[in-house]
This record gives sequence, C-alpha cells and structure tokens, in this order.
Amino acid sequence: MKVLGITGGTGCGKTTLLHQVEAMGGCVIDCDEVYHRLLETDNELLTAIDHAFPGVVQDGVLQRRKLGKVVFGDEAALQRLNALVHPFIIRAVEQRLKQAQQDGRPLAAIDAVGLVESGLGQLCDGTVAVTAPAEDRVRRLMAREGIDEDYARLRIAAQKSDLEFAAQCTWQIHNNYATAADFATVCGRWLHQWLGGTTMSEMDWKAVRETLLHNPKQARLDDKDKEELNVYCKDYMQFMDRAKTEREAVEVAVEAARAAGFVEFNPEMQLRPGDKVYCVNRKKAVSFVVIGKKPLDKGTRMVIAHTDSPRLDLKPVPLYEEGEIAYFKTHYYGGIKKYQWPTVPLALHGILALTDGSVLKVNIGEDDNDPVFCVSDLLVHLSSEQMKKTLSEGITGEQLNVILGTRPLDDDDGDSNRIKLAIMMLLHDKYGITEEDFLSAELTMVPALKAREVGLDRSLIGAYGHDDRVCAYAGFYPMLHMQETPEHTSICIFADKEEIGSEGVTGIQSQDFETMMEDLCACQKVSVRRCLANSICFSADVTAAYDPSFSEVFDRRNSAMLNHGIALCKYTGSRGKSGASDAAGEVMARFRRAFQRGGVAWQVCEMGKVDAGGGGTVAKYMAARNIDTLDAGVPVLSMHAPWELVSKVDCFMTMKACRVFYNMD
Repeated sequence: MKVLGITGGTGCGKTTLLHQVEAMGGCVIDCDEVYHRLLETDNELLTAIDHAFPGVVQDGVLQRRKLGKVVFGDEAALQRLNALVHPFIIRAVEQRLKQAQQDGRPLAAIDAVGLVESGLGQLCDGTVAVTAPAEDRVRRLMAREGIDEDYARLRIAAQKSDLEFAAQCTWQIHNNYATAADFATVCGRWLHQWLGGTTMSEMDWKAVRETLLHNPKQARLDDKDKEELNVYCKDYMQFMDRAKTEREAVEVAVEAARAAGFVEFNPEMQLRPGDKVYCVNRKKAVSFVVIGKKPLDKGTRMVIAHTDSPRLDLKPVPLYEEGEIAYFKTHYYGGIKKYQWPTVPLALHGILALTDGSVLKVNIGEDDNDPVFCVSDLLVHLSSEQMKKTLSEGITGEQLNVILGTRPLDDDDGDSNRIKLAIMMLLHDKYGITEEDFLSAELTMVPALKAREVGLDRSLIGAYGHDDRVCAYAGFYPMLHMQETPEHTSICIFADKEEIGSEGVTGIQSQDFETMMEDLCACQKVSVRRCLANSICFSADVTAAYDPSFSEVFDRRNSAMLNHGIALCKYTGSRGKSGASDAAGEVMARFRRAFQRGGVAWQVCEMGKVDAGGGGTVAKYMAARNIDTLDAGVPVLSMHAPWELVSKVDCFMTMKACRVFYNMD
C-alpha cells in the first residue's frame, strides 16, 4: 500500500483530491478528525494537556475556547501544544494505516495542514501540496461556509502561502480550473500516474499543459472587481484631465490627500502609527507617507512613479514672427518621435515667475471655449524630398514651432513684427506680462486631448501622459483609501525629471529623498541607513505592450500583453542590460507570492527583443541606495506618443498590486 501525504491551504481543493483517493478504493485519514476523536477518547492526552495548560480541561472535557485563548497569539504556547499533541496523532494515524493495509487498500492519504511539521510526512511515500489562486480560494470559502469576503481573506492570510506549502512537498497540484469536475479529472489522472498506472506522456494533453507549463491568461474579474474597476478608471481619467504636467499632478494629488486627512510634514512632528503626512519638493515632486505599526528601521514599502511626460517646452526666448505668422519656438522634452507632434491640437500649460515674486498659472487650450495651438506639417503634394528622409529626419526639432496667430492689430501700421506684437498684446492683457518675462517662465505645450474610452467594448483608455501618471495614480489611490494602519510605513512618491534621467533637484537622484528619509527617521530616532536597507521599492513605471502591428521588435514569449495585469520587469536597460537594476530572484519571488495571495493578475516581461532598443527607470537609483527594488507597471501601446493607450484591466490590477504591496510582509 502506498501512502500519500496531502496538504494545502483552506479552499484550495484538497477535498476533491481526497474524494478521488476514495474513488480508487483508498483510505482517507483526516488528521483534524483524528485529533478531535482523541480529545473525546484518549484520557492520557487530556491529562497531558491539563498538566501543560492548567484549567483548560474541566470534568474530563477539553474547553477549546479556553485553550484557544492561551495558545493563539502566543507562539511559544502553540509550539508546546503541538509538541505534546503530535506524538498522539502520529500513533493514531499509524494504527489506521495498519488497519488499511490489513483491509487490502491500494493506497492511503493523510490529510494534514501541518503535514511536515508534525512528522506525519515521514509516514508517507510522497507528499503533494494542493494550491489555488487566492481569489478562487476566497470565493470557495465564502460559498462553502457562508462568511463575508473580509473574513475569508483573513482566514487565508493567517495560513502559510502556496509557496511555503509547495516547498515542503514532493509535488504540487495547482487548482486553477474553471469547474470542480475539471479539477477532479486532473486529480484522478494524477493519482493514477502516481500509483504507476500511466506515464505523464499518456495523460490528457490539457492536464499535461496545466501541470507543467507556464500559461499566462487574461485576467479574470469577479463582479466586485468589475464594479471597483469602473469606479477607479473613471477617477483616473478625471485625474489625467486635470494633471497634464508634474506641477499639476502634485497640486491635484495634494488637494485630494488633504481631504483624506494628510497634513504637511514638519521635522518637529512626533510621528505615530497611522499618521498621514506629505512632503512637497519645489512644487514638482511630492511624497505621501502613512506611518506603520513597526518602526522605520524595520523598513518601508515605497512606490515610486514619475509624473513628467514627453512634451514641447518653450525656449527661453520663444516668441517670433515669420511669414506673417506668430510662433513659439520649442525644445522637446524627453524621448519623442518628432513626426508625431505636428497637426496635433496643443494646450499651453505652466507658470510665469515674475520679478516681483508673484507666480502666474497658465492653462490655455483645455476649456472647450479656449483656442488651441498646433505645429504645422508639409503638404503631401510638396513632400517628395521630405519623404525620402528617415522618420527621425523628416521633422527636425527646430521645425516644432507652435502657431499662435496670424492677425495684426487693426491700428498697427508698423512694417515688422505686427503679428508678434498682436500676440504679445493679448498675453499682456491676460497676464500683465512683457516679452522679457518669458525668461523666467516654465511653459510647455501638451496635447489638448481629453482622456477617452477606446474601442467598441470600452476596454482601453486613451490619454496623453499615461507614462507614467497611470502608475503614479495607481500608487496614490490606495493611500487615499487606506483604512487600517499598515505594518510597515507606506510611501508613495511622485518623482520628476525621469524622462531626462531623473536629474536635478526634483528628480529621484536629488538629495531631497535622503533629506526626507532622514527627517522621518529622526522623528523615531532610528537609523536611516537601516531603514533603507530593510525597505522594498516598487519602481512603478510603464512598459511596452505587445503590438501585433510591429511584432518584429518583440519577443512574444517575454512581452507584456494587454489585459493580463501588471507587468513585472526583472530588469530594464538596453543591449547587455546596460543601465538596469536587475532584481534578485528572491525579490521577484516575494512580489509573486504577495500578488498571488492578493488576487492580483500579473505577468513578467521585457520591453522588446535584445538589441532592439531599451529604456530605463528610477529603479537603479533606488537600488544604489541599498533598497531591494523591482520594476513593474502598466503595459502601454504607442508609448511616448501624444496619445497613449492602456487597458482598464491593467490599470486596475496595477492599483490593486500597489494596495497589496503596501501590506506585503
């Protein structure tokens, strides 16, 4: 007779496997049932428990609630109880195995959550862990026991992870099947093969694939997720319409944070668990912090995204007239395909910093009654020479000149710059400025396009600046709605200047990050270096979504697919991983485990084929600070174009991933 040890968490499907054992004529030994039976019949066990934990046995009956109050929450007491009980259980199981052998049973199965720790695994010819996606387990537990979702998740979170169960066993069966009948079929075949009846090659091909191969699939959402997705994506689209520059992103986020109870950080504060603070860096970057239960030297959970996006910045002396047309000269910011920007409606955003100390906000082109601006392109009829050039040469940076107007003032009889003067008069009337004030301005042209649902099924969102505000908002949203104090301090950072190397005082390379962390740690009188060393960083940045129209640059097996969830990138960089932060396998495993537990749909990717190009993120700068860091984010179509596309499902799963990450152990 062969003996199989079976273990796994609640709701994984162990019962289905046990039913298959019985269907084959096997004997099933439920160790929970064995334990409860012993408590009713074995006076020696009751006496031993009473001696170890006085008062928990009354009139020969174990008072389980009393015992529970003693051992649950006291790890040492629980270990003493297990050490006392396990030998009795092993002895009883051995007796049942002996009886099963005498009865001529072909196999026996020992069902125990603590199969290995108890020593029962030594009685087995093999052990198997039954695992399942966290969301499936929650759903089964709710249906089976009539409990609510929060309690179901608490029950599951209190148990070992799937990885821990699997690591202790000889085999693993992963139950991600649509129906119990499908899983029962797989269990039956697996048992038949384990008993020596078939080889793996003789099994059903579907079962082989499910057992052996990594098979990424589109994310599956239950009704609750679908409802939350719709609310989240609507909020995100509104954020995108209000926050088209890093300054605006900071302003909008701080407004929302203050409404949610965040206050501006002061180094003199006495920070306590649950406190919510924010730190603004020169109005272009911001950090949001929720103080955790554990001291800061135990590490933080930080999500870092950037809110700057490719755009057309105005040159210091931008206004000129040529051919009776007034223009702004621009200097493009970040990596762009210059040919994409002509003929796109543009809006003017930014600030005018005047010598009297005042700062004027500028936003022209977003209101439906505003005018918009654009860069012209050459008509196709005269483009024969232009079209012989490469895409990068067809439109040059110096040709990205923004049209402002064409009409002079009615009473201006001057012989030059009549249009330029008319435009300057309009700006003077609106803002009270002169041309010299452009020298201390920060003005930029961005697409005057609203975020819109895309596709007949409305499954995509089109907008300017998904890179990387889609990840910034995903990290920020859970902070706004954080109801309970996290174990570790949670930090969400909106960084600036990522598109040009994270340089300058508002980029993540700035010492402003160290200043903030030193001030936070000083409030608790702990080491900032120890805090950083024990922290984990989620470098939240977008990646390329697989585009079938340009499949030649993608490695299909290692590409991020739309609707498959957040994309984890072990490394970025280019060519031989140049400029990359290469996350350790152990770090990848921690994220995988957390996302599996939290019901997050995720995938793993590279940006494209080796030597096809590449890109970088803030990850390497955080890793240089001795922080374990992993890149992950939303897959994007048409990245760095004036209008980018993302999947609603991927947006939602990235937000959900950030929410899980803030509570990651």
